[in-house]
Amino acid sequence: MVTLGLAEILVGTASEAGTMPAESALTKLGKTYKDTAKFTQEASEVTEHFEEGRAAPEVRKKSKKIPKLTFSIMDADIDALVKYVGGTKVSKSGSTKTRWAFDGSEQVENRAILVKTEQGLYFEMPNADIEAVVNADMSAKGIFLVEFTVTPLAVKDGKALRAYDPKEA
Repeated sequence: MVTLGLAEILVGTASEAGTMPAESALTKLGKTYKDTAKFTQEASEVTEHFEEGRAAPEVRKKSKKIPKLTFSIMDADIDALVKYVGGTKVSKSGSTKTRWAFDGSEQVENRAILVKTEQGLYFEMPNADIEAVVNADMSAKGIFLVEFTVTPLAVKDGKALRAYDPKEA
C-alpha cells in the first residue's frame, strides 16, 4: 500500500478515554495551504552506557518520540483564531462587528484529529494537543496563515496515534 497526498484534516471533540468520534461528528479544519502538511517523527533520545576503555556501548536505551502533524490553514476567521490560537471574540461597543482579542493567557482545548489521505492509510488521534500560531506575510504576494503543530496525547484505552486502511473500516 502506498500512502500519499492529503485529502482533508477533520477535527472533533477530544476523548481522553481513547474513543474516536464518528466521522459524521467531525468537521473540516479549514483549507490546508498547499504543500504544508507534514507528519514527522524525531529520532529517539538515546542513552548509552560504556565499559571504561571500550568504544562499543554495553547498553543502549532508546526513548521514542511520537510523530507530530504540522500544517497551515489559509482561511482562518475570527472563530478559528479563538478556537485554535486562543483569545476571545468581542464586540466593540455600539457595533455589530466582532473582533478577535488575544493576550496569550487563553487555553486552547484538545481536539480529536482525523487525517484523510488521497490514497492509503488514514491517521487518527483521539486526544491531541494543538498549538497554532499566526504567520502572516502581509506583502503584496503574501497570505495570512495559521500554522498548526498537532501532538497526539496519551489516552486511557488504546494508543495515542492510530493508522488504518479506510477500505477495511
